Amino acid sequence: MTQRVISVTVPATTANLGCAFDCAAIAVSLRLRVSATVEDVGAPPVGSTGGDFDVSYRGPSAESIPLDSTNLIVKSMRHYASRAGKTLPAARLDIQNEIPLGVGLGSSAAAIVAGIVLGAELCGAHLDADGILRLALEIESHPDNLAAAVHGGMVVSAVAESTKDVLVLKTDVSQELDFVCVVPDVPLPTEEARAVLPAQYSRQDVVANLQRTALLAAAFFSGPTSSGKNLSPEMFRDRIHQPYRAPLIPGIDYCLDYRHEGLAGIFLSGAGSAVMAIAKHSPQHIADALVAQFRRAGTTARALLLKADNRGVQIG
Repeated sequence: MTQRVISVTVPATTANLGCAFDCAAIAVSLRLRVSATVEDVGAPPVGSTGGDFDVSYRGPSAESIPLDSTNLIVKSMRHYASRAGKTLPAARLDIQNEIPLGVGLGSSAAAIVAGIVLGAELCGAHLDADGILRLALEIESHPDNLAAAVHGGMVVSAVAESTKDVLVLKTDVSQELDFVCVVPDVPLPTEEARAVLPAQYSRQDVVANLQRTALLAAAFFSGPTSSGKNLSPEMFRDRIHQPYRAPLIPGIDYCLDYRHEGLAGIFLSGAGSAVMAIAKHSPQHIADALVAQFRRAGTTARALLLKADNRGVQIG
C-alpha cells in the first residue's frame, strides 16, 4: 500500500481597505494549512465524486468547526470534483488554522481556496489562478478576499459581466509596513454585517469613495509604499459600509477616528469585527492604543502584529 501527502497553505486576507468596498484586499501573515493523506487502495465507484474524509482540526473556534461533509474545505473539494467530472480519493485531512473566524480576516475565502486547490491536486489536476478563482466565485460571490488569498499581496479585482471571469491586478506590499489587527471579543457574521447596508447611496458618498479608491490603488501600484509616505488615513476613509457597521461593535468608531504619526491607514477589516491599521512605525504603540479604544467602549480586544503575505496560495 502506497501513501501520498499533499499540502496546501492559504493566507488570511483583509478586504475593503475602507473605501475600496468589495474590490480590494491585502493578504496578511496568518495561514490556513490543509494536508491530505491518501492511501492508494482503489478507486471509488464510477460516477461518484468520492471523498470519504477523516477530518481533524487545530485552530481557533475548534468547537464550532464541523468535521464532516459540511466542512467548508470538504464542500469546496467536492465542488471542484463535481464541476470537473472527477473522482476524489478517500483521505485523511489535517487542518491547521491560524486565522480567527468571523472577524473579517477571510477565513471562509481561505477555506474555499484551500479546498478547490487540494481537490484538484488530489484528482491529478493543477489549476491556474484564473481557474481557482472561477470555481471559488461559484461558492463565495465577491472576489476581493478570494483574489488576495490566491495571489497574495495587494489586489484589486472585478468580475467580468459577460464571462464571470475574475479580473485581477496584484502588487507586492513592502515588508517594512506593519499590519496591526485588533480583534474585539465580539464576532460579526458577514450576513449580519451586510444586512445593515442601505439599498441606495447618494452620489456624493459614491464619488467620495471612488476618489479615495483611485488614490489608494495608485499609491500601492505606483509606490513605493516601503515607508508608507504616500499613504494616509484620509485615503482609507469610507462612506459606503463602515458608518453602518460601526454601531454593531462598540468601540469601532473610536478606533477609526484614532490618529498617530506612525499610522498610514486604518479601516474595518472586511465586514468586521476586526480593525486593521497599517503602521509606518510604532506598531506596538498603535496596537496598545487601539485595544484601549475598544476598552473605552466596554469591549475587550486583542492585537495581532502581522506583515503582508506576498505569496498567496502555496502547494507543498
